[in-house]
Amino acid sequence: MSDTNTPDQATWADKLLDEQKTAAAHEGSNARMLAGPGTGKTLTLRARVAYLVLEKKVEPREIMALTFTRAAAAELRGRIEKALEGKVADRPRVATLHSFALRTLLRNAKLLDVLPQPLRIADDWEERHIIQEDLKEITGTNIKTVRKNLQALSADWDTLRADESAPNPLKADAAFVGAWEQHRRTYGYTLRSELVYQLKRALEQHGDLKFDNQLKHLLVDEYQDLNACDLKVVSRLVERGCLVYAAGDDDQSIYGFRHANPEGIRRFDKEHAPSKDLNLATCMRCDQAIIDLARFVADLDPARIKKPWQPRTGAGAGEVHLLRFDTGQDEAQGIASLCKFLITNGTPPDEVLILIRSDRSGAFSKPLQSHMAQAGVPFSVNVESDSPLDSAPGRSLLSLLRLSLDDGDSLAWRTLLSVRKNGVGSKTVKDIASDAMQSGSRFGVALRAKALGSGGALRKEFDSLTQLLGDVKALVGASDATFAGQEMQERLGKISQVLSGHGLTDLDQTMAHVSALARESEVVNFAELLSIISMAGLTPEQERTAGAVNMLTMHKAKGLSARAVIVTACEDEYLPGRQQSGGEEADERRLLFVSLTRARERLYIAYAQRRYGPQQHTGRNSGKQKRHLTRYLRNAPVHAEPAGDYLGGLGKI
Repeated sequence: MSDTNTPDQATWADKLLDEQKTAAAHEGSNARMLAGPGTGKTLTLRARVAYLVLEKKVEPREIMALTFTRAAAAELRGRIEKALEGKVADRPRVATLHSFALRTLLRNAKLLDVLPQPLRIADDWEERHIIQEDLKEITGTNIKTVRKNLQALSADWDTLRADESAPNPLKADAAFVGAWEQHRRTYGYTLRSELVYQLKRALEQHGDLKFDNQLKHLLVDEYQDLNACDLKVVSRLVERGCLVYAAGDDDQSIYGFRHANPEGIRRFDKEHAPSKDLNLATCMRCDQAIIDLARFVADLDPARIKKPWQPRTGAGAGEVHLLRFDTGQDEAQGIASLCKFLITNGTPPDEVLILIRSDRSGAFSKPLQSHMAQAGVPFSVNVESDSPLDSAPGRSLLSLLRLSLDDGDSLAWRTLLSVRKNGVGSKTVKDIASDAMQSGSRFGVALRAKALGSGGALRKEFDSLTQLLGDVKALVGASDATFAGQEMQERLGKISQVLSGHGLTDLDQTMAHVSALARESEVVNFAELLSIISMAGLTPEQERTAGAVNMLTMHKAKGLSARAVIVTACEDEYLPGRQQSGGEEADERRLLFVSLTRARERLYIAYAQRRYGPQQHTGRNSGKQKRHLTRYLRNAPVHAEPAGDYLGGLGKI
């Protein structure tokens, strides 16, 4: 570690390794910072921003940092805030790429005639329970087919196939696209999956596109996770005069499901020349044995960027064990025993992570939960992402907030009619939608006309919602109204009281979730808060329960670490599983690499030779009992050992 910092440098470079300080202080060109697991990428990005602001006197608002997840944005924003606290009045903007796209499109809404106005993003719940269900009926198909077509539509945007012409036909079915376009005109929404593509189009078509400030420095975290459309947006921003500082590691590109490709970071030096390569090589996380195994898995890819990566000075030897179980039940029981041993011997429960490729219908987590309970081990499953906002009270709150800013929000009106106990049947809702389509108006307009022209349950519900909406709107204020952090929390509390007064109860969990989002994202008004909520769910976010052993999917574990990590079901039927094509198969290998490098001191890799019950019907070759060790570890420098022998030996320690 460098001890040569001058007093001035200490404001941004204190406690940095020499390689981190060199990377943070780069000048004069675009740069690619290659940072392996545990090498301090976020720390260096924070230092980079502080260096630009404090040493080079760059205006903070001329700096933009883009991250891949909301959690990563919050972490980086917090570190930058601490580094700059008391030194400058302004702050650089830190956001996810999708949030940046939404903010820019909203700022330039008058230029965008291809999108329904006002710009309204449909969230996960609305897409699943309104858009997909309606398209199922409109197209006369099933949910599976509708989802497949929406995924194809998203793929056309992600890969920029939507910009091509024959002989490169679109994946999305033309008839389906027509039905979707009619539906979105009726409800006035934009899909989240098209946001970045629409930003790309706007950057290409409008030279007068406005940003919050002129961007001079663009920092992009997890550059390896960008797809073709994301990369094109970066290129268009560079063309407008900013320098790009790309941080990432091609070995950790794992989001192929959204068409991310490591070739983006591999080609960076050619596509953004002149460019400087910067390397963070010292892993401050993993002990030696873990690095040795992870490096073996990474080297299976001949196309990877060869880069230095070694443990810190004084790192421990580390432990790696490849445990062979006879059955899946044996594996669950053995893992519970292993967790009990680790906790008894001083490892805090939340310093143990269990990682799984997938857990459809709880096939793996349920037996593990049972054995953990028997062993007295606190255990939390963070595989699914259920949000308090997806409950009926949560949906009602969110819809009322949306209508407070736009009383014509058709998706919000439709949601309220669907989730409230109001006596309004599905036939009435369909009739309103039909009226809207025939007249060429929005659902909200057709609803108002039908409600005011009739009596009964619909009129009663409309009048009740109108009164409730007036009370909420008084607290939300105008779309451009701003509130200091504490005032925002106070208004949320008053809104909760208003809703309770109108009989809307069971809101405690929902309001706690919304309040946390407001604090985490430092929003200053309700329009910003709703934008943040709309962006939630695009990528797997880290969820970790304190005081318990946590089970997460491999994708969710990215960015986390623990003293002990157990990678379970490490079998070829799951890794790579059904992902057999070149790009997909490589994604699975990198996913294993990321999983292995979550461990700091102890790494346990478990696999079973046979699986029964629900587990028998998972993975490739579903229905067959026989399982095999994943191909990525068959020739690894660690040998399989009978799990019973190893676990039996623990009792003698």
